[in-house]
This record gives sequence, C-alpha cells and structure tokens, in this order.
Amino acid sequence: MKMRFLLAALAVIAGTAHATDESDRWFRNGLAWYQHPCGIEAFAKYGKVDTPEVRHNYYQTLQHPEECRRLFP
Repeated sequence: MKMRFLLAALAVIAGTAHATDESDRWFRNGLAWYQHPCGIEAFAKYGKVDTPEVRHNYYQTLQHPEECRRLFP
C-alpha cells in the first residue's frame, strides 16, 4: 500500500514538473521565451495567446527580430 502511494505521488510530481517545463514556451509547443528574439516581456504578454495574428507575429519576428517592438508592443 505504501508503495502504491509513493508511486502515485511520484507520478503527480513528474506530471507537475512536465507542465511547468511547458509553461516557458510560446503556445506551449514553440520556442522557449529565452530563445525568441523578443524576450520575456513579449512572452509574458503574448506567449499564451494562441490567435492567428499572434502566431503570425511570432513567426515574423523569428525572421525579422527588429520587428519585435512593432509587432509585440
């Protein structure tokens, strides 16, 4: 019984760690905030907003980092 409880607790902890790992990525499956040229400020405001416009701006700024201020004000 103790072993089952321990295994269940470890599964919950592992699942939580995995969810936290995804939370620093654009749209949960894109680049991590520190890999994207616009940085943490843009990620904090737009990183979880999964709209076509934000996705377009995300990919646009990957190719043209100088557009960060204009596309992610």
